[in-house]
Amino acid sequence: MNDTNPNKFDNEDNDFDDEFDADDFDIDNLDDDDDLDDDPLDEEESLPAEAWDDENYAVTRTTLTAEQLLHRLLHDPNDVTGNDLFAFSDLTRQIAEKVRQDWLNIPVERRRIITRQMVDSAFNDLDWHLSRFLRIALEDQDAEVRLIALEGLAEDTSNDLIGPLLQLMRNDQSTGVRAAAARNLGAYVLAGELDELDAALAMRVEEALLAILSNPNEPLSVQSQALESIAYSGEAGVRQLIEDAYYSPDEEIRVSSLIAMGRSADIHWRNYARAELLNPSPAMRAEAARTCGELETKAAIHELVELIIDEEQTVRLAAIFALGRIGGRDARAALNAISESGKGTEAAAAEEALEEMSFYTDPNATPLYDETEDDSDDWDVEAWHNIDRDDIDEKDMGEYEE
Repeated sequence: MNDTNPNKFDNEDNDFDDEFDADDFDIDNLDDDDDLDDDPLDEEESLPAEAWDDENYAVTRTTLTAEQLLHRLLHDPNDVTGNDLFAFSDLTRQIAEKVRQDWLNIPVERRRIITRQMVDSAFNDLDWHLSRFLRIALEDQDAEVRLIALEGLAEDTSNDLIGPLLQLMRNDQSTGVRAAAARNLGAYVLAGELDELDAALAMRVEEALLAILSNPNEPLSVQSQALESIAYSGEAGVRQLIEDAYYSPDEEIRVSSLIAMGRSADIHWRNYARAELLNPSPAMRAEAARTCGELETKAAIHELVELIIDEEQTVRLAAIFALGRIGGRDARAALNAISESGKGTEAAAAEEALEEMSFYTDPNATPLYDETEDDSDDWDVEAWHNIDRDDIDEKDMGEYEE
């Protein structure tokens, strides 16, 4: 799975401030730092051939059959290893039905542990195929197991999952499960836009998401995920839904509006995201930075460079991601400076962003956006920086929660 979300680094030690001295980083003079700009990316050292031999990289798989594993889970209280759980990978229909019949007889805590271990294993090892197993877990009586199953199925866009996902989003007793199902449906909206899904099925998904958004009695978390998912749609009314969410008094839905802006591929939102780079909320700043990257908002380079020394790590990582997507002289200089610090999560993120930059800023690639429609230059960034926040009208920015 490819994961460029800066939030994946949240659990790392927040040690950037000790390893990267903001006082030594001259934001205003990046244009003059020719050494940083001209340095080519360091070439990765190739591993010696002997490092790739079968003995060093062999993976020990279970010798258990799926039936034997199921028997142990039902009758043996001792823990099973991750490799033993591989017996549930790539189940046949016949064996999957047997597992389905006995699954709920396994104690609930053990079902949670098993499902989590298997999803984590599949994330790190492409040899794990959990399609049939996770469909069993999706029907579990326990909400936590259903949530883990939805996480594992996040990139599965098989048609047979549409019905169960719609059912979970509409009717599940757990609000968390409903929100997760709404999130997973976004992949189907995107597939519809790319003509990779039957138009009737795509319409069915979009109509269900719109029904959630039009019902004021729906939980905010479910509506937030529905908004993020419907944002992939090219329907004209989606822009209004995003704007309404942007001016909501609730930060959760405002954060989702920024995510939706990035997913919409609509450069209309560039100035909105750029303005929120100054938001007092770290969550808003982080998503604004990420959206500026998704929309390739070149006019926001200076503010994004400032955010790489933000007090919040999630904001710093989002800014690093955005600079990698946007590219350019100043972005490369800033990312090289962080990467060359050599330590910390930010250095690793900067190296990844530099690799991304080589792809997203390929001069021979077809531009993703029509820059002739961009009105970013009409926005006075200096005036915005100097504005008296007490004079901002609610319709200009929405409301911030202290």
